Amino acid sequence: MGKNGAVLLGELAARATHIDIECSRCDRKGRYRLAKLVARLGEEFPMTDLGAELADCPRRTAATHHERCDVFFPGLPKIMAEEQVSARTSGEKD
Repeated sequence: MGKNGAVLLGELAARATHIDIECSRCDRKGRYRLAKLVARLGEEFPMTDLGAELADCPRRTAATHHERCDVFFPGLPKIMAEEQVSARTSGEKD
């Protein structure tokens, strides 16, 4: 984990191969290979900054907050939850 408990790009790349990105205010969406993102941005790049880095939206710099691009990673909670589940089950004894 990075500063302030942020998930780092390298941590995510160790758990998944791709990350999906969507905007809640428009129909833009995409999928990125995590290995390529790590090569470009580094393993220590915080996920909290990734949306702003990847957003290619005309609303990115809108004057009012409610009109700005609002990117999110719909699969991120599942990726992180899978890691937690596997960590808990790997420590179980028969």
